[in-house]
Formats: sequence, C-alpha cells, structure tokens
Amino acid sequence: MKVLAIETATPCVGCALWSDAGPVASFVLVAGQRHAEVLIPAVDELCRRAGWTVGDLSGVAVDVGPGLFTGLRVGVATARAIASARGLPAAGVNSLEALAHPYRRRTGLVAPVVDARRGEVYWALYRADGTSVQELRPPAVARPDELAAELRRLDDPVLPGPTPAGPTPAGPTPAGPTPAGPTLIGPAPAGPVLAIGDGARRYKEHLVASGADVGDEPEMWPSPLVVAELGVPRLASAAGGEGSLPEPLYLRQPDVRIGWEEVGGRAGGQPGTSPGPSPRHRPGYGPDRGPGQGSTTGPGGGHLPAATAPAAAWPPREPKLAP
Repeated sequence: MKVLAIETATPCVGCALWSDAGPVASFVLVAGQRHAEVLIPAVDELCRRAGWTVGDLSGVAVDVGPGLFTGLRVGVATARAIASARGLPAAGVNSLEALAHPYRRRTGLVAPVVDARRGEVYWALYRADGTSVQELRPPAVARPDELAAELRRLDDPVLPGPTPAGPTPAGPTPAGPTPAGPTLIGPAPAGPVLAIGDGARRYKEHLVASGADVGDEPEMWPSPLVVAELGVPRLASAAGGEGSLPEPLYLRQPDVRIGWEEVGGRAGGQPGTSPGPSPRHRPGYGPDRGPGQGSTTGPGGGHLPAATAPAAAWPPREPKLAP
C-alpha cells in the first residue's frame, strides 16, 4: 500500500508518503496562512523525489481537525479531490489523536491542546499505557481557564467515570449542578497530565497552575508521518467512494461567521441583536459576485454584497467545500 498523508489543520503544512515498509518521505513547513499556496507543490515535489506518481497511490489520509478553519478546509478538500479523481479510499485522522499518538509508549495522561485562536483551545484527554493511547475525553473547545479547571478536577478522587450498569439506587437525586465539560469515558488514572501542542505552549501558565506538565516545542503540531501511520489501518478497511470521504471536524463556527454575528449581522449592528442570515447565506452573496460586480471584499477574501446590489435568487446554492 502506498499512502499520501496530508496535515494542514494547524499553521504547519505537511505531507508524507508511507508504504508497506514504513515511512518513505515527509515535508513540513510552518506556512502561516499559505496552506493552499504550499500544499500541492509540496505533494508534487515529494512524489517526484520518491519516484512516485499520483497513479501509484493506494489511499489518502488527512488530518480532519479540530484546527484552524481555513487550513483544515484546504487539506480536507485536497484529500477528497485526489480520492474522488482516482477512485481511492480516504481516511480522516483526528489532529488531537495525532498529537497524542507519539506518547503511547509512556504511562500516564496526555492532553493534546491546539490553539483555536480567539482566546480558546481545542483539547482532548488520552491515557497512554505503554503500547497505545485510549481516549478518555473527546475533543472539545474551551477557554484556557476552563481547560485548567478541567485538568485540576482530574485530581479529584470522586471524579465521575462511566455510569455503572444495573438499577438506579432508590432515594432522592442529590441536589447541585451537573459538572460541566465533556463526558469522561472510563476512569482517569492517577498521575500528572502531560499537555502538548501549540495551545499548551501558548497558555503554559494556566496549565502549569493546574498541575500539568507542558511538553517542549517539538510537540507543537501533529506530524504528517503520524497521520499516515494512523491512517494506514483505516484505509485498509475503507471501501472508497463518496460515502467514505472524510469530513472536517468543526467544534465551533468559522471566525468570519462569529464576527458577523457579533456585529448583529449588518453594518452598524449592535452586539447581541439578531444577526439574521450569515454572510454566506444572504441574497447577493456568492462565488459569482467578485470585485467590480457590486461587491466588496470581506474577511478571509470572501465577497460581501454592496448595499445597492440587486438580490440574487433565494435560497442560495448549497456552499461547496473548496480550498
């Protein structure tokens, strides 16, 4: 099996080639917001140096997030396009699992933390047992102080685990609020948490104050080689076709949508007012309305309708996933 792996869910753009014998080649570049500009030339050059062509591929693995919205869409769209064009299976890999996987040989808790911008992080919790990592808390989005509080709760001896089987004991339900945060899957083992990723580095003070250890800079972003390693067994059982194509894992709305709602959905709107339709679902907005056609350029290069622009057909066409 010859696999192409793609990693664009963070500021790091990466791709890797993997064969039955193991890793073949990899490319990594901290590209900022130049994911679309860097990815395809990097894949072409990597295949050329390895003596591969796209026709040699048996499957595609891609980091599906959570991560940065624009980079995530570039990687997933590229993987889907290659898989669809060549009739190949494609498999998605969770970015937080990809961060935690290299620590499977240690024993203890691992919390991958990805910077989500806007003062938030994406995170999950895994147990490393020396051979693999097991998910204890699924991916979630939180503020750094909320994450620190969740990690601090892991030292609580009465931290709830899975609900035991059998009848519920008789008696009144205890009063008090239900603990916030993602569901804990299985009991959490004792020991300090190792927090890794660019989010852990950025908010190190919060996490250290919670009792967690913070990893070094080499663990900032997922590796495309790890995406390949995790993707290979999933590709082996994939059937291919549209139904098996990976989907991005979004844990919150894109920043442009959030900003639109914060201003009330219109110029001069007040925060907290009804935002109305998002800019991608308002009449007069679409890919066919570029600069010079009654539109203005909005955040991220999108085009927002001018106040005097005529209304387009309603409802608009379903937006397509594109880089």
